[in-house]
This record gives sequence, structure tokens and C-alpha cells, in this order.
Amino acid sequence: MTTLVIADRRISSILGYIAGHGAQAWIVGGFLRDSLLGRPSHDVDLVLPGHVFELARDLARAFGGTCFVLDQEREASRVLLRSEAGAPLSVDLARLRAPDLPEDLALRDFTINAMAAEIRGDAGPAGIIDPFGGQGDLAGRLVAAVSDRAFRDDPLRTLRGVRLAVELGFDIAAGTRGLIRRDAGLLAESAAERVRDELARILGAPGAWQHLRLMAGLDLLRLVLPEAQALVGVGQSEPHYLDVFDHTRAVLAHAEGILAALGAIGNGEHAAASTPYSLPPSPYSLSSDPVQAAPSWQWVGVTAALAPFATELRAHLARPLAGGRSRQDLFQWAALAHDWGKPATRSVGDDGRIHFYEHDRLGARLARERMASLAFSTAEIEYVAALVCLHMRPGNLARAFPPTQRALYRLARAAASCGPDVALLALADRMGTREEAEDEFRALLEVCRLAFDAYFHRHDAWVDPAPLLDGRQIMAELKLEPGREVGRLLEALKEAQAVGEVRTADEARRWLRGQGRLGATGLP
Repeated sequence: MTTLVIADRRISSILGYIAGHGAQAWIVGGFLRDSLLGRPSHDVDLVLPGHVFELARDLARAFGGTCFVLDQEREASRVLLRSEAGAPLSVDLARLRAPDLPEDLALRDFTINAMAAEIRGDAGPAGIIDPFGGQGDLAGRLVAAVSDRAFRDDPLRTLRGVRLAVELGFDIAAGTRGLIRRDAGLLAESAAERVRDELARILGAPGAWQHLRLMAGLDLLRLVLPEAQALVGVGQSEPHYLDVFDHTRAVLAHAEGILAALGAIGNGEHAAASTPYSLPPSPYSLSSDPVQAAPSWQWVGVTAALAPFATELRAHLARPLAGGRSRQDLFQWAALAHDWGKPATRSVGDDGRIHFYEHDRLGARLARERMASLAFSTAEIEYVAALVCLHMRPGNLARAFPPTQRALYRLARAAASCGPDVALLALADRMGTREEAEDEFRALLEVCRLAFDAYFHRHDAWVDPAPLLDGRQIMAELKLEPGREVGRLLEALKEAQAVGEVRTADEARRWLRGQGRLGATGLP
């Protein structure tokens, strides 16, 4: 019989305390699953016949933690503690949902989560209670539903099955795939926050470019991200070699690769050698894929462009936005949404070429609407929308290389705190396109390098220069009343200052008087 051995002494002490107080309890769920897989876990799930609140309070007092109620009806509580290594540790306790343990396990989602181990008074290894073959599915690396009602009991489990598969590197059993397709439409019953959190973990797991394809194949994508589903089959002209859906997947893949390369720089590895020349692998088997990796010379160029700014870029991307999610966490959402505006803006010119005029602006609006419906915070929504709206700008500057100082300043001002992120997305976008012209890609690399330098090394001059004159001084100089005209002049003066047209307050006054003679229509 397989037994459960607890390696963390803090967790062993907690379980020993429960057993020592005569409380009957079983370890269930993800902690048991991960322990059997040899994966670290700091979220312990327990079920008890009763007296949940009392035991949770006792645990919190005994181990110096805090306790709060998760579900009054189910008597579910959470105790927040610290593991042996000092990491956050949560112990969730809940009353059995059925008269006995086997019936409780029958109500769970997947076989690998429907196992239990009784907490023993002698603190010895506990035997595994496994009525649905979860250990066999762990060995076979399968996610399989406990019953055919699993998804009808909780439709969010359809997404959770995908999330477990991609996080564990498992496949989804064929019968379970059929059940997911059958019950996918019930997802509309799930709370937006729960859907958001599952999607965030799916996109945050390695190989998100393949996860998108998996969700589409299970009929989930059209329900949770219809804007992404709408990209399927939308053709594009050269240099694109993929439809918009597969191009989006290629951009997700290369965004992940760029972040991986950024993480490797400065970690004792040679920059070029540490760069991935192949796409991040999928953790499960899929049929042949049309997405191709960018050529190695592009990866080498990207790594060289990132290297001087690697420390600053990593710190920048690690900054939290909201809800515990960082810029890096939301960056993949921008890659996912960057072309959502293409289906509605597709047109064919007289020469037969396909165009998507203004797709960046429409895409930003669609990203805002979808993320708002998923209950993302305002900060997260605006971050993703800004990247989607501006993702074409670096490439446009590269096509007119070398860019003027004024063009670079306007990009820096428009992007503001998202300047480096926009540059990274533009690189991933270009690498997800078949690009034969090396000089054009080199030009994009240089534009991105200039964007990194402007944000990290010349921020005060390029992104947010201190004004030589304030609004009141401008009004006094030109005898203006407060209004939008003053704001336009102030912004125009900042631009003139950034590009070197004015350097002192006196020069600024002379510049303003010249603008006053031109009138409002002469302002840039």
C-alpha cells in the first residue's frame, strides 16, 4: 500500500497536534496529490466530520497563526501559518459534504484530487484511501473526472482540468475531454473572479501558446475568451505565414522565450548560449503545429539588446499591478490580446493585400471590455490596453529608421511607464512573423534599445521632463485664461525641451512667444 510521508516538520507538527487532540481528520486534495508527486506544497487541505471552527481556532492559537472563516455553511476555515522554511503556509479545514469519507470523495472533481490519508495519532505514515484510481492516473499522468456529473456540479472544473493538465504536465483523459465539451456551456454560471483566476494560471504556466489551442479544442475558448476564438481562420498577407489565431500563439511563444532569455542573462551563462532557439515545449502531446521558432540570429540579437538593461527590466516586470499579479504576469495577456481588433478591421486592397487599419485601437477597447468582464483591476486593464494600443509603434519607427528624436519622445510619452513593455511586445510580435529582411529586424532592435535607454537611463529627459515653465508662467507670458490651450502649450513645450529645441527658461519664453504668433493651429 502506498503511504504518505510528510517531509516538512512544521506540517508534521500541525498534523500531530490534530491527532493528539483526538480529532478525526483526513488530508485531501492538492497537498496529498503534490506530495505523492514529490512536488512542494504549502497549502494543506483537511476534511473532518465536524467541530471545524473549534479546531481551526485551536490550531491558530497553538502555532501563532491567524484564522478566518471561508464558508459559514460548510464550516470551512483557513489558518494562515509559516512552514518550516518560513514560507507562507495555509491549512484549510472543512466539514465532510457527505455522511462518510467515500461519499465525500465521490463529490470531488478529478481522481487525482479524490484521494485521502487519515491523520494518525502515532504520526506514522498514513495509508492512501483511493476509491477512484487516482494513484493510477498520477502514474499515467492523466487528469480524469471522478464522475460524469463532475462538471455539472461545478462548471468551473472544466477550466480547472485544463489548468491542472498544464501545470502538472499531464494529459486530459479522452472521456474527460468529452465531458468538458458537453458541459462547457455551463461556464456562464461561474463567477467572473473564479474564471479569471483559472485563466490567469493557465496563461501563466509554461507553454501558454499551446494552452490556447487546447482550450479551443475543448470548446472553452469561445466561452471565456471569444475575442481569441474569433481569430481562428482570419487570413493575413505576407510577411505573415499564419492566420491571426496561430500568429497570436506564435507571439505568446516568443514572448515566453524572451522572458526566459531575460531571466538567464547575468546568471552565469553566456547571453547567446542561454537564449532559446526553439519554442517553449508543450507539456502534453498535440498534433503537428504550424508555429515555427524565429531564426537563431534573431534570438541572439534580442539577447544582446536586452543584456545592458537586464537588471532594470527584471525589476520593472516584477512590479505588482494588483491582485498579487505583476507586470510580467499581465504581459502574456497583452500578447494574447494584441490582435483582437483584426477580425473586425480586415479589408482587402486593390492590390489584393490584406489590411487591418486601426486594429490596435479596437483591440485595446476589446481588451478593456473582456478584462473588465473578468473582474480585473483598473490598473491591470489599463496596462494591457496600453500595450495592445501601442504595440505597432516601435515597428512603425523601425520602418522609418532612423527615427527622429521627436518620434522617439512621442512614443516614450505615450507609453509612459509601459515603454519597456511595449518594446518587448513589439519584439515578440515581429518574431512571430516570418521576417526575412535582417536589416528591418535590426532596426527594430535598435528602436527597442533606444526605448529601454530612454526609460531606464534618461527618464527625466525623455519620459517625464521637468517643465522649464509651469502653467501659470505660460498664461502670464501669453496673457491666456486657464483652459485646454494652456495644457497643449505645456505639453508642446515639454516636447521642444526633450528634443533640444529649448534648454533654458528664457529660451522657453521665446519659443512660447513664437507659438503665440502662430496661433493654436500652428501648434504641433
